[in-house]
Amino acid sequence: MEERQQENPINLLTNERSVPNGLMVLSVLIYFLLSLGGWVRNLGAGLACPDWPLCFGKLLPHFDAKIFAEFFHRLVAGTVSLIFLYIVIRITINKSWRALLGRLNIIAIALLASQIVLGGLTVLKLLKSEIVTLHLTTGTLFFGVIIIMTLRAKRFGKPPVMYTIAKDKKREVPTSTWRYGLAALSMVYFQILLGGVVSSNGAGLACPDFPTCLGEWWPSTSLQGVVGIQVLHRIGAFCTLIAVGTYVFQIAKRGALPQRFAWMGVALGAVLLTQVSLGIGNVFMGLPVWMSVAHLAVAELLFALVLISTYEIRHFQLHQSH
Repeated sequence: MEERQQENPINLLTNERSVPNGLMVLSVLIYFLLSLGGWVRNLGAGLACPDWPLCFGKLLPHFDAKIFAEFFHRLVAGTVSLIFLYIVIRITINKSWRALLGRLNIIAIALLASQIVLGGLTVLKLLKSEIVTLHLTTGTLFFGVIIIMTLRAKRFGKPPVMYTIAKDKKREVPTSTWRYGLAALSMVYFQILLGGVVSSNGAGLACPDFPTCLGEWWPSTSLQGVVGIQVLHRIGAFCTLIAVGTYVFQIAKRGALPQRFAWMGVALGAVLLTQVSLGIGNVFMGLPVWMSVAHLAVAELLFALVLISTYEIRHFQLHQSH
């Protein structure tokens, strides 16, 4: 009697695309949700539905522009939660997916649970600055964890990628480049936190001029209050520019990195310059809603690109060292 060959679990998961595809869709939706939150906040619609989880005690309230913005934000948040629940179930019931993504899955569950609670508290505590900022930064962390889960899931079950490096380039393992990426990622995240503090405290135009503040390079008036918040945000922006710029330079000078990383560096540089332009434009144009929303959306995009490139470069380093 011939023994039946058992299928390799990796081969089974190669054909099981619901988890990686679902995570990819979820990443896009979370990015949209974070940007949508900026739209709600800048539109002044954060309390358009004064109760939670219902809106004026109804599942489907009477709409005006602000109520629709807040209701739509909640609708997208609910969709994210349902898709994530499906992914959690798929990971939990599959031993191989559980081994690969189990720990990240637990972290993501904790972050989403915290985010749901913070979303409710944002309304119930009447847009308290600390809660609004924590809501944004927790959402960004959840976004980052889902991106990492997506990258791991998309690679799982595939053969190692064979990189081609030009003959005239020195074949070296870029041991330090990903560390510059981690530094840049930390700075971008901290700057998103500062941006949340600025927005939730109404400090966007505390310094109505640029590059000076109230006509001075260092305001002689007290740096407490909204002026201090805005100055701290500008210092953070300068540090972020240096950190991400240095990371882009490190990518550019590493000849042993595959060509696709060079394009990542170009994309990072373009997004960084766009973000700086939007920040300055917000001052000169008086915080128009569309530009404020774009400023947050591009910040989250920069966070995602730095995270993805750092993860991929680190993976490349580990692959080259074996």
